[in-house]
Amino acid sequence: MKKNKINFYDEIIYSEKLDNGFEIYVLPNKNVSDAFVTITTRYGGVNYPFKLNNKVIKVPNGIAHFLEHKMFEQEDGIDPFMYYNNTGTYCNAYTSYDNTTYLFAGNTNIYDNLDYLLRFVFSPYFTDENVEKEKGIIKEEIKMYDDMPDNIIVEKSMYNLFNTNPIKYSVAGTTDDVESITKEDLYNCYNAFYNPNNMFLVVTGNIDYEKVINVVKNFFKDKKYSNNKVEVNKTIEKDTVYKKKEVIKHNVSTPYVSYSIKIPINKYNIDKKKLNLYFSTIFNILFDETSIFYEKMKDNKYLDTSIDIDDINTDTHKVFIISFKSDKYKEVIKEIDNTLKNISISKSDLERKKKVNLSNLLYIFDDISRTNKMILNNILEYNDLYLNIHKLIKEMNIDELNDIINNLNLNNKSILVIENRE
Repeated sequence: MKKNKINFYDEIIYSEKLDNGFEIYVLPNKNVSDAFVTITTRYGGVNYPFKLNNKVIKVPNGIAHFLEHKMFEQEDGIDPFMYYNNTGTYCNAYTSYDNTTYLFAGNTNIYDNLDYLLRFVFSPYFTDENVEKEKGIIKEEIKMYDDMPDNIIVEKSMYNLFNTNPIKYSVAGTTDDVESITKEDLYNCYNAFYNPNNMFLVVTGNIDYEKVINVVKNFFKDKKYSNNKVEVNKTIEKDTVYKKKEVIKHNVSTPYVSYSIKIPINKYNIDKKKLNLYFSTIFNILFDETSIFYEKMKDNKYLDTSIDIDDINTDTHKVFIISFKSDKYKEVIKEIDNTLKNISISKSDLERKKKVNLSNLLYIFDDISRTNKMILNNILEYNDLYLNIHKLIKEMNIDELNDIINNLNLNNKSILVIENRE
């Protein structure tokens, strides 16, 4: 067991890597009554072809999400949602671009519930019958989300930004994708990516870290897992976007708009976490609700609702999706163009954002779900706990920021507009 002290904060993350490769991270917090527990596999909606033991495997898009659904069907007939509900515990799961995560939160039977989480995540049960039954449920879910403008904005923007990277496709896939999924597809993906050496546990809250580690060790005791050889065949993604502009007709009263930018990052010789901090700082200063841009848009009556800024990371590009609603969206787009052509950030602006980031860290450590997510994301994206995050933020400086700004390639953008059908 390793003690990882988070610098500047009186917090310790206990970690251990088992012989089978499964990783455990525990951050106790005696100031709360609950625990927040996640098990994550490094497998999500970005559906690259892969080799399993030298055999090429191609599966339909949306299979990681389908697999997440099917893990809640157990051979013993017990529904995990009902199991946790009977213990007064919340449970859920989600599939993102690069991971699938199963979780529970509560303050009763924590260690029994942890053991059960391990049991159901490591006990796949797929049959032709239960796979067919799930297809109708997921297809209805897809149809529901396909009719929601907020969902269309993000998914269609990603599709238009990327050329070959499968991140362009919806995590849930299409109804045709879902219809083509088989039991064999699910087992192929499960056997490739739900191996302990590709998974990790994060526990935060009022728990005893030694008990957590003992529960996990007892679960895996005497269990054997095949040492599968998995090779993921990634694509080469161009800097240019797939589609520069698209207008969609839908039932909306006010146009929904996204201004999306695809920024190549390979030329930056800087810590990736720090680079992402700089990127977020730049776009928040330029476009968040405290920005000069936003105030101007409100004063001119171009905007009367907030702007959403989503950012997505890939191995080769950083994406920002700036989305808003406006009848005067052409004027807003023009002003975004002007703002990005003339980026100027003062030292005082940077220092103000650094203070905000540092204060946010304190709030994160008071919230066990946010702490859990922070640890989870650092492991997924950087394979690092970033125990020096406080120092990293304090080291941010105007010279480094300006160097990043001067090397920004903002030429690759895509505009999406959702207008009323009439």
